[in-house]
Amino acid sequence: MARNRKATFGPELPVPEQDRAVADLLEAVRHRLGMDVVWLARAEGDLMVVEALDGDGESFGVSVGARMHHAATAYPRVISGELPALVRDVRGHDAVRRLPAVKALRSGAYVSATVFERDGAFYGVLTAVAHDPCPDLQERDVRFLRLAAEMIADSVSDLPRMWERRRAYWDRINAVIDAGGPDMVYQPIADLRPGGRVVGVEALARFPPYAELAGAGPGERPAGFASPAQAGGDRTGSGGSCGSGNGTQTETERWFACAAAVGLGVELEFAAVRAALAELGRLPPGVFLSVNVSPNSVRPGLVDLIGEVEPSRLLLEITEHNQLEAESEALRVIGEVRARGVRIGADDVGSGYAGLAQFLVLRPDLVKMDRFLTHGIDSDPARQVIARALIQVADEIGATMLAEGIETPEELATVRAARVRLGQGNYIAPPDRLSSAPKPGRRGPRQAARWPESDASPPNSSDNGP
Repeated sequence: MARNRKATFGPELPVPEQDRAVADLLEAVRHRLGMDVVWLARAEGDLMVVEALDGDGESFGVSVGARMHHAATAYPRVISGELPALVRDVRGHDAVRRLPAVKALRSGAYVSATVFERDGAFYGVLTAVAHDPCPDLQERDVRFLRLAAEMIADSVSDLPRMWERRRAYWDRINAVIDAGGPDMVYQPIADLRPGGRVVGVEALARFPPYAELAGAGPGERPAGFASPAQAGGDRTGSGGSCGSGNGTQTETERWFACAAAVGLGVELEFAAVRAALAELGRLPPGVFLSVNVSPNSVRPGLVDLIGEVEPSRLLLEITEHNQLEAESEALRVIGEVRARGVRIGADDVGSGYAGLAQFLVLRPDLVKMDRFLTHGIDSDPARQVIARALIQVADEIGATMLAEGIETPEELATVRAARVRLGQGNYIAPPDRLSSAPKPGRRGPRQAARWPESDASPPNSSDNGP
C-alpha cells in the first residue's frame, strides 16, 4: 500500500496561501457532511494539485501541495456520469475501488463536486473523503457540495495567477541557491576603545533587485502571500513580509521573506551561512565572523554546516530571539554549538519587552543593542538611560555589548561614553566585499576601523568599559 501511495502522491509543490474564506468553507463542509477530510484540488495535466485542505489529511497521506497522479483523468468520468459523484461504500463499487487514487487513499466513502472558474473553464474538484463507509450520505449532500463549489469560484479565479507567481519565486530562489549565492558583503565590527581595531565582521546577504524575484516593480505587493512567522533584518538570513511592506523593507529582507513564504526560508539562510563561511579563511587572524540565523533555522543541520570551521572565530547571531522557547529544539542546538566553542549573539536587544525577556533565556555572549536605540542617542536622554541599563545587564551575564547602526560622530561619542565595548555602522565602515581591507574614511573616527596588525583574541568577556 505504501508503494501505491508513493506512485500516486508525488513531491509536494508550493501553493498559494489558502484564502481564509475558502478555509472556513471547507471546515463547514467537512462538519456538515461528517467526513474526515475535505480538499480543493486544481487540475494540472495528468495531476490534481491540492490547493486547500481541512481535516485529517495526514491519515490519508494528503497535504496542501500534494500531487495526485492520474486523478485528473478520473474526474471527467465523474462529470460525464460514468463514475458516481457520491459513494457511500467504496467496497461496493468495483470501478471506483480500482482507481489508483482511491486505492492509495484507502477511502471508505467520498463525495465530489467539480469547480469551475467564472468564465466556465474547468478548474478542479472539491472532494470530501472518509476512512469508513458512510451509509447516511444522501444525494442532497452532492448538491450541498456543488453549492459550496459555486461559492469557491470567485476565490479560485485568482489562484492560477497566484500559483504562477509563487512558482516563479520558487524557481528564482532555487536558482540563487544552486548558483552558490547569495552574494555576501561584510561590515566591520570595531573595538571602540583607544586603538580601535577591527575585531570582527558581520556577513550580510545581497541579492538582485526585488523586481527580478517578483516579476513586478518593488512597490507592488505580490499576490498570494501571507506574512511568514519570522521577521528580521538585513543580515545573513532574515524574514519579514513577502512584499513591499511599509516601504522600509530592504531588498534582502524581501528575498528572505519570500523564501520563507514558499518554504525555502531555511535553505536560503543555510546558503547564506555557507557562502559566508567560505570567506572565513580570507579574514586576518583574530577577526571573528558573525553570521545570522533565525530560530527556525537553528536545527541539527546547522551544526553540520558550521562543523568544519574554527569555532572560536565564529559568532552565531540569533535574530528574532524573542521567538525562542525555553524547551525548544533551537535552544538545544544552540547549547550544542556553544559547547563546541562557538559564541552566541542576541540581535536587536532593546527593541521590545519580548526581546528583553527571551534574551535572558538565550544567555548570549554578545548583546547587540538595537539600532533604534543607537539612532539619535546623543540627543535623547531616554535612549541613554536604556543603553546604560542594557550594559549593566550584559555585565551581569558576562556578555559583551555591541552598538549597531552608528551613523554620526555624535552617536559614536555617546556610545563610547556609555562604555559600549564594540561598535558597528556606516560611520565606522560600510559593508563591503573582502577584496580589500576597510579603508579609512574622510572623517576621523572611521580611521579607527582597520584590520589588526597581529593576532588578537575576539572579545569574549563582559569588559564593556573604556
